[in-house]
Amino acid sequence: MPSVTLVALWLASSAQLYTDWQKQKDRNAASNAAARPIMAAFFDLQEERRLSGAELADRAGYQKALRAQRIRTDADVTTVQELPDSDWSAPDDIRANVVQVGRNLRKLADYRAGVDQRTASQQQTFDRYTNLISGQLNLFTTLSHVGLPNIDYLARPAIDSVWGMEMISRENALFTRGSVTGRLSATERGQLAGWIGSQHFLYDNKIVPLVPDDQAALYRKLMAGSEWKQKTTAEQGVLAGSASGTDPDKFSKELGTTWSGSVGPVATQLQELNTAYSVTLTAATEKELHAMVVRLISTSVLGAAAVLVVVLISALLTRSLRRRISALRAAALDLQTRMPDVVERLRGGEVVDLDAELPAIQHGDDELGQLGQALNLARHSALDTTMAQVSQFHGFEKLLQRIARRTQLLIGLQMKKLSELERRHEDPEVLEGLFDLDHLTARLRRYEENLVILGGGQPQRRWRKPVLLLDVLRSAQSEVQDYRRIQIDVEERVWLAERAVGLVIHVLAELMENAVGFSKPPTPVEVYAARVGRGLAVEIEDRGVGMDDDQYDAANRLMTEPPRMDVMSRADDVRLGLYVVARLARGLGIQVELRPSSFGGTRVVVLIPDELVVDAPGRTGPTAAEVDPAWPPVHQAAVTDVPGTEHATTLDVDTLVTARVGPYGAAPPADDVWTRPPGPHGVPQMAGAPRAAAETPRANTAPDVRPLPKRVRLASLADELRDPNADLRAPSPDEQELARRSAPARSGATIGAFQRQSRMVRRDAPPTDHEPTDVLPQRRRIPTED
Repeated sequence: MPSVTLVALWLASSAQLYTDWQKQKDRNAASNAAARPIMAAFFDLQEERRLSGAELADRAGYQKALRAQRIRTDADVTTVQELPDSDWSAPDDIRANVVQVGRNLRKLADYRAGVDQRTASQQQTFDRYTNLISGQLNLFTTLSHVGLPNIDYLARPAIDSVWGMEMISRENALFTRGSVTGRLSATERGQLAGWIGSQHFLYDNKIVPLVPDDQAALYRKLMAGSEWKQKTTAEQGVLAGSASGTDPDKFSKELGTTWSGSVGPVATQLQELNTAYSVTLTAATEKELHAMVVRLISTSVLGAAAVLVVVLISALLTRSLRRRISALRAAALDLQTRMPDVVERLRGGEVVDLDAELPAIQHGDDELGQLGQALNLARHSALDTTMAQVSQFHGFEKLLQRIARRTQLLIGLQMKKLSELERRHEDPEVLEGLFDLDHLTARLRRYEENLVILGGGQPQRRWRKPVLLLDVLRSAQSEVQDYRRIQIDVEERVWLAERAVGLVIHVLAELMENAVGFSKPPTPVEVYAARVGRGLAVEIEDRGVGMDDDQYDAANRLMTEPPRMDVMSRADDVRLGLYVVARLARGLGIQVELRPSSFGGTRVVVLIPDELVVDAPGRTGPTAAEVDPAWPPVHQAAVTDVPGTEHATTLDVDTLVTARVGPYGAAPPADDVWTRPPGPHGVPQMAGAPRAAAETPRANTAPDVRPLPKRVRLASLADELRDPNADLRAPSPDEQELARRSAPARSGATIGAFQRQSRMVRRDAPPTDHEPTDVLPQRRRIPTED
């Protein structure tokens, strides 16, 4: 980069010098080419101005001389007007001034017509010609500025000399007119006095002091000569005549003769001196341009040599530095590649030899070596910080798990106590409160399991045998607050492997709760499960507010790549439920994808892999022959299905029973106890769901696994208690006979069924640390650290 910069500077300076030289050369050439015809036209116009004034006073005496002068003037003026259209090359400012002068000279014909036709006065004619001459003097001033400071300074005497000659020419025109007419007005004499003063000021102050000494001597000699003195005498005589009181406007012919005899030689000598100085000025200009060429060549050559030396030195230094920088870069990239792996190993608790895994960078003691040392310090600082964060994070995880485990122990004891109270009480209102409390406790247990998962642990609920998918879905449904809105439809009978049951329940419960929480009641949340080519698909679809496309993308990225807990703790929008789902799904290889729903809400697709699905597990309970075929009787079908209840089947302690997810109301028929319960708000059923008790359930029936009988509200009460108005009206004889026959049998059958099933559970359940009172059949008791 320094070499490139230096080359650019050298090229720029050389180009600038060449451009300046070319510009000054072109300007000087254009000025020299235009100066000759312009000066010729300048002198011709001065003479024509003098003769025009004389011709107006004496046509016969000056008409012939005026015509001859007009011919000479036309020739020189035509040359000036044709100059811009020729091959003359000039800068824009010079060309513009020449064009303007040419336009002004086109007025010359009108001025001459005024003289010939006697429509213009003496003063008008004088002023018109003076304006044309002044325009040419301004053009001459422009031509004299070539853009070189020294030359512009030397050109000032030349310009002032031309203006001095113009002052003398104006005096000459006035003297000629006075000689012909014999009179000069006071105004004309005042003009003459001003021109004389300007003439003396120019020559005494702006010309003689600035020209070279030899030329200054020539000017002094001219001014000391007899012709200059005669000119001065004539001037003083005219000015003195204006002061006399006899006839102030009278002009003496003797003064005119004196002036005519002196002004011609003086004007000729002044032109010669001006020409000589112009030659000197041209030579100085050529010398300055030559110096610019020499300066351009020397600067370019020296600059090229310096650039070459700098480029060679830079190339050598760059080669050496590049080699060292490449080695340092390779070491830094190796450090960047290996450090994340070392950090992850440290996060996993592995003991790592840091000096062997991340060796120090050694690159000397200069600036690059100091950079390597800085990288080493950064490496040590990063590793120390990482180890401190890992230690802190592990401590936080342990603390979080410890708190959650203790809370889980209390929740387990609470659920056990609730189960005992549910078996002990028969009052419907009490049972209803206990079931609601049981339901809230089950949700609380899931929240505590969330803390365990966030702390890096796993839930403690375990199963020894596969579980029916319908039971898994209903168990997840039972852990949702507004579970009545959830509609479940299962295509076929499949079982989940025992190692996936608890985690899948947790995942589905979180997704169902999100669907219920972000959709407006009483809209349903539809859950559909079916076998697909790569496993088992469970779709959860709500009719809520949905999400934006960016939010769907972010949620799906979270499902595929769940972040670490320390990242989640620093996030502004901590979605713990989705994070828990992502961690559990990643551990089991389950794919979770969120999509927009056709109803405007969200549709979640959970794909459970084939290795977690069991088609035909071993029979886990007694066969149909070993169980009373008529169990449960139609009139003893169930106790009221109240939310919050949990039962363990007497056929298999690992089989999930979710009878408590149904709504309040009368018991369904015995052959439809496994179908989806109707919603509490009259939500229509899903397509494919059982429509009536008479239909044969497709995947919701379990011929080899029978659930516990459902509780029927007020079933154990006497008829008088169930009907508050029973004692107010006298029953008919038929009603009394029917009550005597049916009431004892129905009440006894109900109580007997409940007692029989309770004894079977206590007798057949193997001794274990699990407590079969939750939605999940067993709950491992966690030892506390108290």
